[in-house]
Amino acid sequence: MYDTKFEEYEMMIGNSYQENIYYLLQKYGGVIDDYYREKSYERFLNNEIKHITKGKYSRTNDGLVVHHINENKYLNLADKDFIMANKYPYELQRKEQLVYCDLFEHLILHAIISNETNGKFGAPGYCAYIFPMVFEWFSYERLPQSQWKLNCYNKAYLPKDLTRKLLVKIDQLLPKQYQSSYEFLTMDEEDYYILKAEE
Repeated sequence: MYDTKFEEYEMMIGNSYQENIYYLLQKYGGVIDDYYREKSYERFLNNEIKHITKGKYSRTNDGLVVHHINENKYLNLADKDFIMANKYPYELQRKEQLVYCDLFEHLILHAIISNETNGKFGAPGYCAYIFPMVFEWFSYERLPQSQWKLNCYNKAYLPKDLTRKLLVKIDQLLPKQYQSSYEFLTMDEEDYYILKAEE
């Protein structure tokens, strides 16, 4: 069971970004709603409101998250501060510009974006958000507390040995300045948290 899942992730690592988007759309189907509500988005950009109302796209009950397809051209498309600073057009939030994925698939997408854009895009989401979460949850089996995160953990679950093997392969996609050492990716939990505390 896990070997098949691992092989699917390996296949994604060997594909281009566009090939993987197509693969995930075939695997999970299209996203069912826009990321944000259009009127709310426009009101936010006009400084009329402080928060943007999200659409009803969530499939976290199935363990899936949403990825913005155009994150290979724009940074942090879900982040309201980036939206405001860059005045991103609403079209980037439409359901046709989104894809469902599990956590490892999301990590792979960001690594491939970073590889294909030489670190210009993809790396911030990978390094600051997705990788630390995946690394702690799966390498050290630190289960998340909220139900939606637990659903995502269970959907993408791989045993620790396969997780570490996969993380090494994904890491090799990244431009050199973003790569982790093999020792870091395979260090034991106690050493990891000592290192983290020293940061």
